[in-house]
This record gives sequence, structure tokens and C-alpha cells, in this order.
Amino acid sequence: MTTPDEMGLTPEAACGYESYFVPAIFAQWPPIMAEAAGVSPGDNVLDVGCGTGIFTREALRLVGTEGTVTGADLSESMLTVARDTCAAAEFRQCSVMSLPFDEGQFDAVVSSFMLMFVPEPATGLKEMARVLRPGGRMAISVWEGLNSNDVYSALVDIVSDVVSEEAGESIAWPFTLGAEGKLAELFAQAGLSVSSVSVHAGLALFPSVSEFVKTEIESWLLADSVSESQMAEIVAQADSEFLQYYDASKGMEFPFNAAVASYTKPSGA
Repeated sequence: MTTPDEMGLTPEAACGYESYFVPAIFAQWPPIMAEAAGVSPGDNVLDVGCGTGIFTREALRLVGTEGTVTGADLSESMLTVARDTCAAAEFRQCSVMSLPFDEGQFDAVVSSFMLMFVPEPATGLKEMARVLRPGGRMAISVWEGLNSNDVYSALVDIVSDVVSEEAGESIAWPFTLGAEGKLAELFAQAGLSVSSVSVHAGLALFPSVSEFVKTEIESWLLADSVSESQMAEIVAQADSEFLQYYDASKGMEFPFNAAVASYTKPSGA
């Protein structure tokens, strides 16, 4: 594999993310995020933490020829894939902690499942609000905590047992901001008054338990760090643990819940 980028991801991992995670998990969320941010024809939209362009593609469809969509991400590997899939959008490699955009530049700012990877999430929220025009809308999504996502909670335990506590923590990382009230708390820390926080019941669908486990490990932060014997043991434990979620005709399907916060920038701000 090639050298990891700023996020610890390789181009191969980014391609795996687009090929496996997007259809299995993320494809259902762009319409929900677009509605939460009120994305409309003619809007100038910023997609922060755009990844491979999952939401960017939906935003381009909604804003039409009179609007613009800009994707921003710290991972150059993710942006390489995004540029290939969203030729009509502009992409910038940057951190949410210091966005290279003018104050009030965008009508809508959306960040899907990114904030939990930011070292100072309240600062990131404040920076996203800065580039939002007065009256503009922002939508942020995070996965609910592990106590509301049983399958991933069990996978964390299995990986911690078979590989290491550190490996388990990498699986748990995306769920760190999902506790009830945490998003509203972060908005308050940023000096922002959140308009609403709602819980959405999503679904994850994988061809099999084995494919779920391998996708989580080989297409994300643990890529190339788990041995074949460890993978076999993880799959064996998962097959037993997740039997209730598997159906031969559908594959492995399980609830995967998220929280979505909406914010409207005051007209006088």
C-alpha cells in the first residue's frame, strides 16, 4: 500500500470506503442531511469532511446550475476519489479548524459524520458557523453512542479481545460524540444556539457477517494492521454474536442510528 495521508488513510482505503461503506451505510443519509440544512436550488453549499463526496453528489443535484458546491476534507486520499466522482464540485484539502473561506460565504454548511474526528469539535463548529451567511443553515450528524448501536458495541469488544484495546478504540472512535445531549452541549461551547437535534433510525446492510467485519477492518483505520489469524478469529466470534442479524436472502442487516443537529445563523450575526 502507499503512504498514509494526514488522516492515516491510503488511496486504497479511500477506494474501499467508497466501494463498501457508501452503499452499505452512507448512501441513505444525504437526503436527510440536505433537508436538515434546507439545501435549495441556487445555494452555495460547503460540505465539510466531504470524504469521497457522498453528500457532495446530492448537493450538486439539489442546487442545480445556479448554485455551487465545495467539498473540504483533511484526507487527500478521500479527495482523490471525490474529485473523480464529483467533477462539477470544487474541492479543498484543509482542516475544519481553519477553513480557507471568507466569512459568510455559504448559504448552507453540512458536515456528515465528521465532527467526532476533530480534536476540538466546538472550535470546528464555530469555524463552520463563521463561513455561513446570516440566515444560512448548518446541519451536523454524528453516530449515536455505542449504547444505542449494539452491533458496533459488540464488535469493539471482539476486536479489543482478539487484537488489542487500541484496535478496539479505533472501531469505537466514530461513536464518541453520540451521547444524548452532547451535540447541543458542543454547540453551546461554540457560542451557538442549536435549532434542533433529532435522532434518525438508519440501517446498515452488508452481504454477510464476514463482509461486515472485513469491511470495517480492511477499509478503514485498521487496514493492514490485523493478521490473517486475528481476522479469522474476529469473524468466527462475530458469526456467533450477530446470528440474529443475518438472513441468507438479505445478508446482514442491523440498526445504525444517528443524531442530526440543525442550526440557523441569526440574521444580525
